[in-house]
Amino acid sequence: MMDFENIESRLENWSRVVRSPRFQSGECAAWAKWYVALRDAERMRDVPLMTKDERDGWLVEKAWSDMPNHVAKWVIKYSYVWRMSDEQIQIRMRKSHNVILRGRKFELVMAEARTSVRQSIAKLTAKEFLENVSIISCKPETADV
Repeated sequence: MMDFENIESRLENWSRVVRSPRFQSGECAAWAKWYVALRDAERMRDVPLMTKDERDGWLVEKAWSDMPNHVAKWVIKYSYVWRMSDEQIQIRMRKSHNVILRGRKFELVMAEARTSVRQSIAKLTAKEFLENVSIISCKPETADV
């Protein structure tokens, strides 16, 4: 089991999970459906269906799919899941997405992409936390005055 100290280790874990033969279906949207189905099924049982690393990988996958910045989203996927070099990513972004990255330092593009995915993970984690708090906690009764 990994200890996620920074975004880099979480993204490495994410790439390992989504490339795992256990979850292969051909597209990330289906992987996210796996995550949601397994997460919901897990609430019904005491036995965990996934390891902590796999659960975090699917959390990052969901956060990735919710990212609003199209460029950051694909730069992250090409870098971590597809394992492309910086040069390959720049070529792929130009040809497939009509985005030219050559005028900027690629380290800055990657830093912005990591920040974007980190913010998306934070939003998703906060949303799930608030949902769990509202489900688990109960509202105290108010005294009639």
